[in-house]
Amino acid sequence: MKNLTKLFLGLLLAGIIFTGCKEATELADVKFTANFEDTLSVVVTPATGLKAGNGVFSETITIDPTSDSDFDKYLNNIKGIDINEVSGLVLIVNPNVTLSSTVLTVSNDTRNATWEFDVLPIEAGTVLILDNADGQWDTIEEILMDKKVFTVSINGQASEESADFLVLVKINSEVLANPISS
Repeated sequence: MKNLTKLFLGLLLAGIIFTGCKEATELADVKFTANFEDTLSVVVTPATGLKAGNGVFSETITIDPTSDSDFDKYLNNIKGIDINEVSGLVLIVNPNVTLSSTVLTVSNDTRNATWEFDVLPIEAGTVLILDNADGQWDTIEEILMDKKVFTVSINGQASEESADFLVLVKINSEVLANPISS
């Protein structure tokens, strides 16, 4: 009976120590915001062939997640990322145009999140809806968890043969890291 009591007390003590260590590790969790943004500078050029009369465009930018100092600091200790917002804002357009067959993509070498715009008149101040309707934000979380450079691209057609516009793309996230766990 004494051995059984010792075994029970030993297991109880081990459980308390294990639970305490886990809670102590969780106390070291760090949450921070990591925001990534850049501007797509788009030039619309005349289409050729069957689509003559419309303009076409294709532009890509590269974003390095380690450009955020906190993301870089905790790079090897990131436990999770939650996307709070993905947005696109037309800053300048000359002349105003309607976009058609347009795709905006956030991608790395293994994953991509896309939004399609079939008919979208744009002017300065137009907001591109970059929602999570098809799990795009979940994919961006995975892209950020890959901790590698990724790209944002936009391509499509415009109602004018010649135009230019700037689109500010923002990805706002909350990151959970723990500097004492790997």
